Amino acid sequence: MQMETKYLRLPTPVMLGSRFDDWSVCWLGGWAKHRMFFLVMLVRVLPDRPHTGLPALGTARNERRRQARNALERNSERET
Repeated sequence: MQMETKYLRLPTPVMLGSRFDDWSVCWLGGWAKHRMFFLVMLVRVLPDRPHTGLPALGTARNERRRQARNALERNSERET
């Protein structure tokens, strides 16, 4: 599950939990000094994305180690 957040400046106050399409108000920040707007944070829960095909963290390093080990083995075989 992934969550996306954004901030809005609204001209009128809203209640916690108010909804705007698939966005929900999760934080009320109050008002700005000398300005008439209300700061709120919205959150939207996104469905899980399918696997992107990128390697897992650390896989590239392990692959480089494996390649270096194989190269050393090939070099040692050539010397014998």
